[in-house]
Amino acid sequence: MKNLFLVSCLAFSATCSLLSAQGLFEKHKRFLTPPQTYVCHRAADTITIDGKLDETSWQYAANTAEFVDISGEGFPQPKYRTTAKMLWDDEYLYVAAEMEEPNLQASLTEHDSIIYRDNDFEVFLDPDGDGKNYFEIEINAFGTLFELMLDKPYRVGGNFLTQWDCPGLKTAVHCAGTLNDASDRDRGWIVEMAIPRKALTLNFDNPLQAGKCWRVNFSRVQWLRKGAPEENWVWTPTGKIDMHMPDRWGYVFFSDTKAGDKAAPSACFAPPYPQGIYQLLWAMFYEQRERFGAGRNYLRTPEQFFLSEKEMQCLPAGAKLSVEATQNTFRIIADVPAEKKRYSVNEQGEFRVEALAPRTVKNWVWLRIDKKLSEADWRKRFALLRECGISAALFEGYNEDIYRLCQMSGLEAHYWRWTLNRSDFLKTHPEWYAVNRLGESSADKPAYVDYYRFLCPSRPEIAATLAKSYLSDAHLPFVSGVHLDYIRVPDVVLPVNLWKNYGIEQTRELPQYDYCYCEHCRDAFKQKNGKDPIALEFPMECQSWLNFRYDAIGNVANTIARHVKGKGKFISAAVFPGPSMARRMVRQDWGNWTLDAFFPMIYNGFYNEGADWIGHSVKESVETVNGRAEIYAGLFFPDIKDDFEACLDAAFDNGASGVSFFDGPDEAHLRRLKTYLDKRGFKAAGEDCWGFGN
Repeated sequence: MKNLFLVSCLAFSATCSLLSAQGLFEKHKRFLTPPQTYVCHRAADTITIDGKLDETSWQYAANTAEFVDISGEGFPQPKYRTTAKMLWDDEYLYVAAEMEEPNLQASLTEHDSIIYRDNDFEVFLDPDGDGKNYFEIEINAFGTLFELMLDKPYRVGGNFLTQWDCPGLKTAVHCAGTLNDASDRDRGWIVEMAIPRKALTLNFDNPLQAGKCWRVNFSRVQWLRKGAPEENWVWTPTGKIDMHMPDRWGYVFFSDTKAGDKAAPSACFAPPYPQGIYQLLWAMFYEQRERFGAGRNYLRTPEQFFLSEKEMQCLPAGAKLSVEATQNTFRIIADVPAEKKRYSVNEQGEFRVEALAPRTVKNWVWLRIDKKLSEADWRKRFALLRECGISAALFEGYNEDIYRLCQMSGLEAHYWRWTLNRSDFLKTHPEWYAVNRLGESSADKPAYVDYYRFLCPSRPEIAATLAKSYLSDAHLPFVSGVHLDYIRVPDVVLPVNLWKNYGIEQTRELPQYDYCYCEHCRDAFKQKNGKDPIALEFPMECQSWLNFRYDAIGNVANTIARHVKGKGKFISAAVFPGPSMARRMVRQDWGNWTLDAFFPMIYNGFYNEGADWIGHSVKESVETVNGRAEIYAGLFFPDIKDDFEACLDAAFDNGASGVSFFDGPDEAHLRRLKTYLDKRGFKAAGEDCWGFGN
């Protein structure tokens, strides 16, 4: 087994090294070559669809590059020459193709036959370039047509609609030779089409206008030898024998300049989006497809793609790359704040360019209810918080008047209460309290400080009692939501900077701080696992015993959440920083709880850490919840005030939906927060609702 594990690790390491060394651009280069481009000019005269191309406009229209093998570089050049050209006017896109052919042949005469069983010419059109709802027109030398519309490419389960017959389409074929007569040598054939813009119009949006850019490709299917596979010759290669890859088609830019008009300025093609970003997102798209085909799962973060420095340089300065993924879906995103644009591609191959809205962040403060403050004082305080980018307050305690004033100021008001650290059951239910490995109850001998009176998390009556209490709190007047605190057991390991406060060094788990070994927990674990946890020689290494306590605390959180969320109320919790630290230090496996938001208390000074550590903790938290809940970085103001903006950067740049401040901040730093948000282009949640309660 050890050898098998070692082999697996080496294989994984080798795979990662190979991917990192090779890079996605090299690995998927067949699908990343630059597409062909074409500037399509207006027709200067009337185009008659007769297959002769004798109009002045056709004489001036440029030919495309000669067609090549569909698989691209390294494959044989086509045996016969093919080129196409295009024109447009207000009603039609005109397409013409000239094909060298020594032996003209055709057999299919019925409309909507499978035309590519003959030698044929095919047109592919995606007017809005999103890879969906695109069109295909096929024609043979008889002029027999097959038109269809596809909702998306076949590679992602696309369906074709043969009932679409391109209404108003005009076509003509001119044969330079004799059709179906092998006794002579023919020169070739010409296809001419007038494709009505109305046949391609979706949602009343006219796609045929100057300045528009379409994705277009042309294909010629040629049967050179009977019984041999067909040849596929195309304008711009897709990289494999599959025309239904709209991301690989050429770009056609519509110029208002008329064909042959030398007085008009020449039109230059400009891609509709940065090609470096486009190439990078599609490289990641093809990597996702390969990974899913191999393991039925998608990569979840940019880091898992092992992008090279060259690949990352495709992103402009200040751009942010992100990945949203589930087991069956993904979206790869490049946000470019300097352009105020977002570029993305999803598992369906749908490429989008959207306006990048200002990032909305929600910032919080933990507050205690100071009864010495007057109503005027509270109004002034709330107004300052709101002005400086705070959106919500978490109050330890409840006062209807203060909550009302808070909401009237445009802030949310959340009720912050301790959960498992409770002294109010000491007289009525002393048996409910957690017990350490020495048999000491927190009811009689609390750990560290006198107020550490923690309840046992595994008793079902405790979870039910707490859920009922929080549900009642959630429905108090002006309460926006409830916030859980101390939903854990006592610290089996304190933050390192607090060891000196208690004269201890917790380099290992000490029995007097290891909870809960009450009779209820011991019996429940024994029934499930056949052993008494008190008898474990190394309980910190017994995963089933650790899981038992993770699950017990998680059940309390989820029971409360089920009651509160079931009534449409918001629920959040203050938790230890980073799920891995929380499990080790206080038995919190909060990444599996079903709350709306988590506030990991990333108090860096408690751990002798700097701003970078805040970022790492936020990143782990965001990746753990994977979009199932919001992460608000809990920051201890005295620890960050000298490095304020760097700590905010660490939180926001690693995916925090906002920050929450404890024990501050002062007015000067609140105003620095406002300046920071403005500089980053962030919008505070709810800032459009000043002066209104929710």
